[in-house]
Formats: sequence, C-alpha cells, structure tokens
Amino acid sequence: MIATIFPSVSTEVKLERHCPHCGRVGGQIHSQLSARTISDTKVEQVFQQRLRCAFCGTTWTLYSQGIGPGRQRSDRLIGVGVLLYMLGLSYRAVERFLYAMQWKGSKSGVERDVDRSGQKTRALHKQAPAMRVRNGTGAKMAGKNAGMLFFTDIEGQRLVCVEPVKETDARAVREHVRRVMALVGAEQLRTDELSVYKHVVDEEDHKICLAHWLKSKCQRAADLARQFRAEGMVYESETMLELKRLLHEKWSLPQVPPEIERLVRRFINCRNGLLWKANQLLQHIERSWSSVSRDPADPTNNLTERLIGLDYKIRTKTMRGFKSWDKALAHPYLSEFLRGTDGLCDLRRVI
Repeated sequence: MIATIFPSVSTEVKLERHCPHCGRVGGQIHSQLSARTISDTKVEQVFQQRLRCAFCGTTWTLYSQGIGPGRQRSDRLIGVGVLLYMLGLSYRAVERFLYAMQWKGSKSGVERDVDRSGQKTRALHKQAPAMRVRNGTGAKMAGKNAGMLFFTDIEGQRLVCVEPVKETDARAVREHVRRVMALVGAEQLRTDELSVYKHVVDEEDHKICLAHWLKSKCQRAADLARQFRAEGMVYESETMLELKRLLHEKWSLPQVPPEIERLVRRFINCRNGLLWKANQLLQHIERSWSSVSRDPADPTNNLTERLIGLDYKIRTKTMRGFKSWDKALAHPYLSEFLRGTDGLCDLRRVI
C-alpha cells in the first residue's frame, strides 16, 4: 500500500515581505484581509492580502497556503483529481466524481492539472541522481510514426527515463540508445531480438530477454510440429516437440546442451521446405544461445514490460492516444512518482 500526502490548506495568510520584483525586504500591508470562497475537501473559505514594496512600488497578493493565484480550487482538490485520473478514471469521469461531491472541476481543468503535474514530475525525476540502468525496451505511440524507449533499473525496480524515438530510422535509434546509456551509466542493454538494437553496444554487453527468446523459439517449434504432422512427417514433428521440451528444461545452461547440438546436426544439410525452416530455427537457437540473459536477479526484461504497461499502455488503451509528445513523455514519470518511495508518495512536490 502507498500512503499519499496531499497538500494542506490553511485559512491564515503568512506575511512574506520579500518583493517578487526587486527581491528586497520592503513589503508593506496595502489592504485589509479579504475572504474568498474556494472549492476544497475540507475548507470553504480562505483569506488573501495585498502588499506593496516600499522601494520599487510593486504590489502583489499573498494567498493562504494551498491556494494558487487565480485558482478557485485548492491544491488538495487538484491532487484528488490528478490521483483519480492516474488510477484509471477518464477526465470526464473525474469531473463527474467532483460534481457528485459538490466540488468544482471540469474535464479540461483536470487535463491541465495532470499535464502540469506530469511536467513537474518529469523535471523532478531528471534532477535526481542518475541511476545505473541495466535494461531498456520500447513501446509504440498510437497515431505517430515513432515510439518511446523505456529504461529501467533492475536492482532498484524503478523507471530511469523515457525517451522518444523514430522506429523507422535504425541508425538514429542506435545513436539515441547509445547516448542515453552513456548518460545514465548503463552496464548492459537487454532487449528483444529486433535487429534495430544490434551493434548498439559490444556483443558481450547486449543480452536478449529470456522471456522473449524462449517464447518465440518455442512458438516456432510448435508451429513446425503441427505443419510436419499435417504433411505426415511424424518423426520430424516429434523432433520439434522434443526441441520445445529441451528449451524449457535446458535454458539455464551457459552453453548449448548436447541434445540440441545433435538436433542441429540432424537438420544441417536440409535446404528445402519445412526441413529448411527447421534447419534455420535450430541454427538460430545455436547462434543466439550465448546472448540470452541468464542474470540470476532477473533474466528477462519483464520489469520494463510491467512499467510500460502500468505507466503507458493501460492509459493508451482507454483513450485515442496522447495528443502531444510532452503529455506522452510526462505521463510515465507521473505514474512512477505515484507509486512512491518506501511506501510514501508526497503529492505536494508536484501539485
């Protein structure tokens, strides 16, 4: 469970005599305290007061804690709307909830609040000390010929950064990944088997996600087994099923097991039809075996996949997609922030 701290709202005005224009301490009371009605979960009325600088003549307004300039809603109520949206409600659903509780808030206002908080969270995240990242993978962005790369820290179980990429430009993607890895001090690049990630780093520093690799190879073996059986090639079909069983049992070995090596030699001279496809599959398994991640902490990039799902994909499935890059990139940081640190999330830092 995550304990969330919301901004507090005070009914008193704290005198701050520093001039916002010249910075001098010369503020003089320029008006009496005036009351204003606000929308909040607890407070209905707060006070404000005008001050005037004795040096430059600038006047400004002091507000009660938890109330922003020109706002009819408190920071606490804004935080409620942001949290409800990030928990899965749509902007319109948040608006209906606020209206049902007799609080103010429109769907466009909630959208602006979420965007503002997301930008603050993104800036706050980038100001934090760089983490050592050991994982990276991507997600497509709906409606755009581009995607986003998610970098995560396996040991800390945290999101490191999110960067935009244009997937059709392989060279640009590789350069972008190299730059981000250098920026965060990456120790290892772990991805799926897409060719776009080849040659980004040295071969020994690039590991293939075990989950992606094992799933794709077992799926191809199962498909070939069905095709062989459909053509009456029972022996070859059983061989593919044996390959699937060996992959599940022997994946943890650092070297290709002898049983799979025998299967490779069995099909090595096949050049036609389904036999050629089986030959290609077995050779690819043999070539890529040493590149598969067998990290005892986490041999897969499932942490990154989970973060993409929680921070990005779940929301894009419930809407037509983000309308701008700024909102798309800020949303994962805000979602990550709301998961808190050590069971605590302080919304006062981003509202």
